[in-house]
Amino acid sequence: MSVIWDEGRPMKRPEIQALMADKEWKAPTLNNFLNKLVVDGFLKLEHDRRDYVYQALVSREDYIRFEVENKTRKVYGSIQNVLAAFRPSEGYTDDYIQEIKDFIDKLNK
Repeated sequence: MSVIWDEGRPMKRPEIQALMADKEWKAPTLNNFLNKLVVDGFLKLEHDRRDYVYQALVSREDYIRFEVENKTRKVYGSIQNVLAAFRPSEGYTDDYIQEIKDFIDKLNK
């Protein structure tokens, strides 16, 4: 997704793979990953002759929000469970807890 967002345009799979050279993903792995993103509604797939062309359907921010919420539910059950880990009895100072509260207040504005 980052490659497509960074380029800001629809891209063919070979272009995406070339820009991911440092990841050393094989074509089938990338195809499976891109297909999952299409099925999940994050990418649009079109055909251009013999190539597939992928286009982002969501912004980077919306995708990150989805991933964080999804991972939080899967791993911790809820955001409340994550925040409960920061209670003062676990060694966090009152100042640190206040920073978290202030941050949450900013999110609500």
